[in-house]
Amino acid sequence: MVDIVESSDQFIHARVVNGAEVVHVIAVYAAPTVSRRSGLWTKLHDTMVGVADPLIVGGDFNTIIRLDERSGGNGLLSADSLSFGDWIISESLIDMGFRGNKFTWRRGKIAQHFVAKRLDRVLCCAQARIKWQEAIVSHLPFLASDHAPVYVQLSPMVDRDPRRRPFRFEAAWLSHGSFKELLEASWRRDLSTIEALDALKMVLKKWHKEVFGDVHQCKEKLLREIKEVQDSLDVMQTDDLLHKEERLGGSKPTVGGFSETYLG
Repeated sequence: MVDIVESSDQFIHARVVNGAEVVHVIAVYAAPTVSRRSGLWTKLHDTMVGVADPLIVGGDFNTIIRLDERSGGNGLLSADSLSFGDWIISESLIDMGFRGNKFTWRRGKIAQHFVAKRLDRVLCCAQARIKWQEAIVSHLPFLASDHAPVYVQLSPMVDRDPRRRPFRFEAAWLSHGSFKELLEASWRRDLSTIEALDALKMVLKKWHKEVFGDVHQCKEKLLREIKEVQDSLDVMQTDDLLHKEERLGGSKPTVGGFSETYLG
């Protein structure tokens, strides 16, 4: 159960209840200008002060706390950055760290204009850090946005046997010229719906392997290539790397276009 405790134009405070477990989550989207962010840290303090349960605060804070959280720059932290760092310390919040790319926001298609910063982060109180000691925060590859998705796993799942992966309908199948004909020829009208679906699954699995190809392997290969390029961009920005990323589709929504629906 999720209860919205408070909301504003820069954050949403929710109380999440799962059985006997309670956690407060504050999702932040700080305004992109210092003047519009003015007073945000005080408002967040007022929201957090009465929370006794585990607390997680994360999102786009639109500022940094250390010089190594940006590419380039003049070697000085702004007053806004210093205020943000002071707020984290005063609230006794813990940065949960991250895996993946060093920066979470970027812009610039050529090296001369390239700018990157770690504007997004996940913070928590000591109680939450003790409760979820194995929690992982991952910066996923940049795809359709100038911000990298931030993926939080409080209790990371153990890797499962891929052979036991549930059957899924791939939306990308609809783009194949022979798919509609295959469906019409394979649907068993003499069976009940459940039995017909089971029979259709076997046909689709065979067709997927022999005709369509393994979309998941292609998708994972492309994501690996994008990640490799973006990891290199974290270290050094060159026009060649930026052009390669654009060719791979790292700045476009196409990679995420393989939607899935469970058939059972």
